[in-house]
Amino acid sequence: MAAMSPMTGIFKRTFLLVFCVFGLIAAITSGMAAYFLYERMADEFQSKGLAIAESIAKGSQVVLLTEDASAIQSSIDHFLGIEGVKYIFVMDSRNDVIAHTFVPVMPDALRERSGLRRSAVREIDVQGYGPVMDINAPILEGVAGYVHVGMDMGLLETYFWKVFANMQLVLLGIFLACMVAVYYSVQRIARPLTELSRYAARLAKHDFSAEIDIVSEDEVGMLARTMQSMSQELSALFGEMNAKVEKATEEVRRNLSYRQAIINNLADGLLVTDRDAKITLVNPAMREYFDLRDLECEGELAERYFPEELVSLVVSVQSLKEGVVTAEVPLSGNRTGKALASRIWLDETQEKSLGGVILVRDITHEKALDRLKTEFISTVSHELRTPMTSVLGFTKIIRKKLERDVFPELDPDSEKAARAVEQVQDNIGIIVTEAERLTELINDVLDIAKMESGKAQWRDRLLSMGDVAAHSVRSVRGMCADKGVRVELEVEESLPMVFGDSSRLVQVMVNLLSNAIKFMDEGVITCRVRRQDSFVLVSVVDQGAGIGPDQLPFIFEKFKQVGDTLTEKPQGTGLGLPICRQIVTRHGGEIWAESVAGMGSTFYFTLPIAEDFSENVLVSDEKMNKIVCEEETDILMREGQAMMVETGEEACDMPPLILVVDDDPSLGKYLKQLFRDAGFRVLVAQNGRIALSLARQHLPSLITMDLMMPEMDGKAAIHCLRSNPFTRHIPILVVTALSEADSAGGDAAVLKPVDEEQLLETVNALLRDHDVSRSCIVLGDRASYAFDDDLTVICPNRITFCPPDEVWDHVREGFRGFVFVPSEMAGVFDLEALSRFSGVQVLILPGGEDYK
Repeated sequence: MAAMSPMTGIFKRTFLLVFCVFGLIAAITSGMAAYFLYERMADEFQSKGLAIAESIAKGSQVVLLTEDASAIQSSIDHFLGIEGVKYIFVMDSRNDVIAHTFVPVMPDALRERSGLRRSAVREIDVQGYGPVMDINAPILEGVAGYVHVGMDMGLLETYFWKVFANMQLVLLGIFLACMVAVYYSVQRIARPLTELSRYAARLAKHDFSAEIDIVSEDEVGMLARTMQSMSQELSALFGEMNAKVEKATEEVRRNLSYRQAIINNLADGLLVTDRDAKITLVNPAMREYFDLRDLECEGELAERYFPEELVSLVVSVQSLKEGVVTAEVPLSGNRTGKALASRIWLDETQEKSLGGVILVRDITHEKALDRLKTEFISTVSHELRTPMTSVLGFTKIIRKKLERDVFPELDPDSEKAARAVEQVQDNIGIIVTEAERLTELINDVLDIAKMESGKAQWRDRLLSMGDVAAHSVRSVRGMCADKGVRVELEVEESLPMVFGDSSRLVQVMVNLLSNAIKFMDEGVITCRVRRQDSFVLVSVVDQGAGIGPDQLPFIFEKFKQVGDTLTEKPQGTGLGLPICRQIVTRHGGEIWAESVAGMGSTFYFTLPIAEDFSENVLVSDEKMNKIVCEEETDILMREGQAMMVETGEEACDMPPLILVVDDDPSLGKYLKQLFRDAGFRVLVAQNGRIALSLARQHLPSLITMDLMMPEMDGKAAIHCLRSNPFTRHIPILVVTALSEADSAGGDAAVLKPVDEEQLLETVNALLRDHDVSRSCIVLGDRASYAFDDDLTVICPNRITFCPPDEVWDHVREGFRGFVFVPSEMAGVFDLEALSRFSGVQVLILPGGEDYK
């Protein structure tokens, strides 16, 4: 016998449904049938009882009249054997029971209820007999008495339940038979569905090789065929998809391998962090940079493994909206790294990020190279400019001496001597011109090299381009006069300020104006400065030959010059415009040119209008504070002695003493000769240390100071001179080959190779300013005073005695210093008007013999 299949869900639900429905139907059907049967039997019982009662009543009429009770008893005993008859009793007209079937006695309760005088059927409950249908039939219309027949209602209930139970058994049998039939029917229906379910389960597991054995033509069969067809399509689709997935997986695996190989072999350190600044990825280079070795740092906070500078970068990148942030970070082994951090965006529009990525590059070597480059530029600048100063200077001195001392001694009538003089003058002129051109080239090359390397120093401040343009126009007046060219300046009113380096912007303007002058023989150059949106636009319009369209795109490239440099003599270094572009670009502007050949050119450049700039703050050089200049006791021991040097009559009558400080013997010799020829006394020192010693001994009137020197450089020497109260008043002129250097603490600076006239003008200006600022005027004549040397503390340079009315001439001519007014003159002298002059301090001398 084949094993029965387990009950499926559908069978269980069908069985339960059939059971409930059939049970309900069976209960209702059997109940109704039993009920109707009960009613029918009750009617039958009533009819039977009534028939028995009437039969007894008819048969008892004569008997009652004859009062033969035994006959009646015999009659009712006969009826007691009929099924369902429970009792029978007969009552006479006096309600006396004359015969009954009760054994042994008639229940009292029934006797009490039997007094009813009419025909009736009632159901009563008699103790000891249970429920009874009492049927009352009159005898002779009740005149002779009544017959009561009690039909057993308990028998009806017994029949009722018996019928009900039998019907339930029959229905149960029918139910079981139906369930068997339903089971097999459901099994027949459920088997294909089960097969479909199993088939679908295998499909769900991607087992598309399974087949389904359903060949019926009904809906299940159609569903099975549809699923099998779908399985075949899914199999093909999955096969294609698997092929693509395998291909994509292989590609992803390959890319991951490439990426991992790239990350592992990346020369730069790579650090990836999540939004909580926890490490998610560290490549080997990063481990080596920070000496992490094999530490398991993924998932840990970055601050546990990296220095503060890098952790700050990790934190700051979390709030970064756009762009990158950079910082220098210390690496292991005293190396330096450059870190660049950016944010990893998941959805930039919704500002959802995954964290940050930081790249670190070891820039130790680059910084060393950068330092070497800076040193190279400084060295080249010094080593080229310093000898050029000697070459140019001595050449000019030679020319001057020849023209002053030698050429006049030659025979003026000798043609040979005249030709020699002319040739010598031409040759010297060529030497000077070429030296100056070489100097200009050196300056331009070093200038653009510093700008490109970012080593150029900028002194930005708020300034007016109108002032810059006016200053530039004044600077080229000499060139304009030589060429017969005129420059017109047009500056828009209420021009906004810009933020930039004034000297560099003047350099741009002078370069553009010089080029315009260079390529014009006559005419007008128009320089306009006006506002254009958020920029200041500067234009220089010339009327020269213009620039051809083939050359115009290249004029801002280095060493590109207009014209054929192979056949024509270059008229510049070819670096002027590239330098202009570097300067303008650094200021956030643009520079360009428009030109039409034969119609002139227009050069434009823009600068952004100043909005929220802050002045550059010069950081003091901490190294200066570490320089040991001189012991304080040594300085105090010479107090007084130094003052007497300047106040002596002989010293006042002697030419000013200039201390030349330069390590280059040729340049020192040149400057010494130049200053002596100009009427100065000269001392020469080869380095800062010797200069300090000579300055302390001789208190020169002025010091020219080179910056790059052995043992003690010029900057340190100036620091020491300024630190010493006996030498701090000496004006210092820095003569340097470092174009990026400022005065380094001096009063002024000139760049090597120096221009002879410019140098002497600067020296004389410093001496004049020094005299003015440190001079004193005492009202009255010298004979009226008997000063001791204490007044020279205030006036170490010069004391001038003059009448009261002449002091106004001195002040108007530029005098700046102290004016001593005797107390007796204070009442008649306009002290308030005198004190309103800038740089003039008025002191009242005590009266009487106090100052004699």
